[in-house]
Amino acid sequence: MSRTLSGEGKQHHHALRMAPKGRPPPKARGQPPHPRRLSQHRPDGRAAGMMQPLARPLPYPSPDAQQRDAGQVVLVVRDLVVTTLIGIYDYEYVKPQRLRLNLELALTAATDQPWTHADLVATASRIVTDGHTNLLECLAERLATTLLSDGRAAMALIRLEKLDAFAECEAVGVEIVRAA
Repeated sequence: MSRTLSGEGKQHHHALRMAPKGRPPPKARGQPPHPRRLSQHRPDGRAAGMMQPLARPLPYPSPDAQQRDAGQVVLVVRDLVVTTLIGIYDYEYVKPQRLRLNLELALTAATDQPWTHADLVATASRIVTDGHTNLLECLAERLATTLLSDGRAAMALIRLEKLDAFAECEAVGVEIVRAA
């Protein structure tokens, strides 16, 4: 099935054709440049949309301060590295991978046996190493459900990262925030 374009459509179609790699796209006469093309070439010499490594890591996000009560205690576990079987590819069922866990657990005020750092590290390590998991998202949800299930915590932030997934980056991962 073929379509015939009107004269106006042909001009517009011509203006949107792709340029050879490394050259700016052609400009349509009398039309402003397309919004995506405005930032195609940056003053610093890199193309738009290319990610550059950060000079320093961004501060680790915390559960929303507005949802916290004044004086609420938040337990923090940073950069816990655990080896486990995770992933959907065949080799991920037999080759263990390193995961980095970052956890924040906002404790509830009324409890006689609150979470401790030792409890948090032991529980997280046990859940992560307990058999094979297909997806980081599923593992993060399982961690959040367990940590919030007994009423000792009001909110959990779980960040899981695969450290060896890609050679081009330090880590890939998922982060969730859940409330009890």
